[in-house]
Amino acid sequence: MDITNDFKEEILNSTTSIENIEVVYKKNKYNGKLVKTNQSPFEMTIFDDDLKDNPEHVIDFILAKEITIKFFDGTIKTFKDPVS
Repeated sequence: MDITNDFKEEILNSTTSIENIEVVYKKNKYNGKLVKTNQSPFEMTIFDDDLKDNPEHVIDFILAKEITIKFFDGTIKTFKDPVS
């Protein structure tokens, strides 16, 4: 998945407003709260309560097919690569 400047700004400027993040890969899905961001290199870590052994998941943007961000105000934004 391409990481656009719009996507980075949405995350970095709204970390306290984000309620939940869902990441969809080809065979897996992770869903949880944003626990850490890193600006350079850009990185996001979520905490998925459903994972017993290792609940922290660093998002792999190369393999991610879709990322959905749910904000506390009810807004939902989905980011994915355009279909070619």
